[in-house]
Amino acid sequence: METALRKSPAHYGLPAQLWDGPLLSSFLSNQFGVTLRVRQCQRLFRRLGFRLRKPRPEIAQADPQMQAAVKKTPATRLRR
Repeated sequence: METALRKSPAHYGLPAQLWDGPLLSSFLSNQFGVTLRVRQCQRLFRRLGFRLRKPRPEIAQADPQMQAAVKKTPATRLRR
């Protein structure tokens, strides 16, 4: 199971790049005939040492200076 989770869902022909609870539940049902609910799959992720990471969305063709102007967190400063 853990080896399957280390590969991308796309490796198995699934239309996603990251594993999540619903996708894992569907995969286990189709591939192995095992029925686990979404919450059980989320617990399984945690037990195997995986964390939920979602990519931060990027706006295509965005101007970095305009993004910096509306950014909520200040720029980091170098300490001497």
